Amino acid sequence: MRKGLSIFLFLFFCFNANINAQKKPKKNWINKEEDSKSDYQYKTHFYLALKEKSSENFDEALKHFIKCIKMNPLEAVSFYEAGLIYRSQNNLEKSLEYSKKAAEIEEENKWYLEFYSQNLYNRQEFFKAIKVYKKLIKNYPKNQDYYIQLADCYILLYKLKEAIKVYNNLEIQKGINPQLCIKKHRIYLDLKDFSSAIKELKKIISEYPEDKEAYVLLSDCYILNDDFDNAFEVLKKLAEIDPSSSSVHLTLADFYIKKGDTENYFKELEIVFLSSKIDVQIKIKKLIPLLQSLSEDTTLFPKTLQLCETLISVHVTHAMSHYIYADLLRSNGEEERALKQYKLVIKFDKNQKEAWSELLFLELQFQNYNDMIIESEQAIELFPTNPIFYYLNALANYNISNWEESIYPLETGASFIYNNNNLSSEMYSLLGGAYNELKKFIESDNAYEKALEYSPDNVQVLNNYAYYLSLRGENLEKAKQMSMKTIEMFPMEANYFDTYAWILYKMKNYKEAKIWMQKALDISESQTFYDHMADILTELGELEEAEGYRIIAPKHEDNE
Repeated sequence: MRKGLSIFLFLFFCFNANINAQKKPKKNWINKEEDSKSDYQYKTHFYLALKEKSSENFDEALKHFIKCIKMNPLEAVSFYEAGLIYRSQNNLEKSLEYSKKAAEIEEENKWYLEFYSQNLYNRQEFFKAIKVYKKLIKNYPKNQDYYIQLADCYILLYKLKEAIKVYNNLEIQKGINPQLCIKKHRIYLDLKDFSSAIKELKKIISEYPEDKEAYVLLSDCYILNDDFDNAFEVLKKLAEIDPSSSSVHLTLADFYIKKGDTENYFKELEIVFLSSKIDVQIKIKKLIPLLQSLSEDTTLFPKTLQLCETLISVHVTHAMSHYIYADLLRSNGEEERALKQYKLVIKFDKNQKEAWSELLFLELQFQNYNDMIIESEQAIELFPTNPIFYYLNALANYNISNWEESIYPLETGASFIYNNNNLSSEMYSLLGGAYNELKKFIESDNAYEKALEYSPDNVQVLNNYAYYLSLRGENLEKAKQMSMKTIEMFPMEANYFDTYAWILYKMKNYKEAKIWMQKALDISESQTFYDHMADILTELGELEEAEGYRIIAPKHEDNE
């Protein structure tokens, strides 16, 4: 406590000395006793004000400073201190008023002038602030801050040429300063004076030849001035100074591609893609136009593929990088490698819905049905209303004869289909096949009927439905009509001729059945076709010929 009190006393006596040193105005005091009493009261309030201020009791301190002002309105220090408190309370209007008064009382006081100029600046009274800063510069010409603040005022008033003059005057005093040159450079850019802007940057480079920022700004300035050749030369120089700068190589790549120099373009991009400092999205943006141009210029493929490989080596866990690489491999017929990349995509980002689809269709292509079942179940958990994943799950189960397991995803997935008749038809077609294998023929027929409602010309549904009816010997006339429709749609498909022949066989129209069965064999050969022909010939009594077909049948595989 004593230490704090000693500080207050020190401040008090300092201000007391300052007050006594002031030239006091002439007043008609009643007597010396009243003069001494008034002086004592002033000092007491001033001391209390400082004490409250140091304790951060600003409201109390302000009260005492105001009393001091009332007692002696010609003492600047009380106005100054009150203005500081008003500013801390965000009362900028009052702060300006009191700082102005302090600066008027003591016109040469550096601190009062600074405070007043700051308040004028904060209140956006820039014309008045300029007058104060000019006065400060006149009194303190070596203070760099005053020049900067004066220039800021001119800039805010959009008196840009006046601001440059201020910077030039400062440069005369302090010499070439990179920050000052850059400030002038930016102003010249606003004035569209590119040649002057370039000169400022060249001044920096002449004094500081290793200043990389100056080279970057200089190349940008040349570009703005449509001087691409000089911009290109500056960038090449910068690449020599800082060969590890990926951003420079990125810009150089753009220059090379504009010049049609694809070899150097890819060299620069490779440097960029090897850098972990360059954001992956920037690299992907560079890849997209290359990927789009591959259909027209396949010679770009090896280099583009190499960039993709570099991309995934640097950004190992970035899903989209693997996605792009996977698509590129698939477009090049490298499905097995693409499959591995799609698996990495969903490993790093499970929400890539399209990647799940691509993966599952490739699994289907390679007949990896067990993997396909597991992965489609994972996709369904993530996207429970997406019907395609239900369909692919059912298809995988169907292909390994898990008929029962395929029914639930088909029935569930069909309920999520919206405005996609083809998919609905395919779902119910597969459902019809599953129920048929389970000997649930009513459910099977209902599913096939539903499939035809969505797509009356679904040739696979028409053929399968007709064939299954023929095997059961039910609704043969309906089966015949559906089968003939498939032949009309695809007159060179042997399987459809076989189905139609078998329906005729079930209808005991053996002569016509033989004709249609021969048409199927003329197009293609399979064990089923030969077996069917043997059965037809047997019914026609052509037993020797029928036996010949039975002998040939095992030598041929069935068509899928």
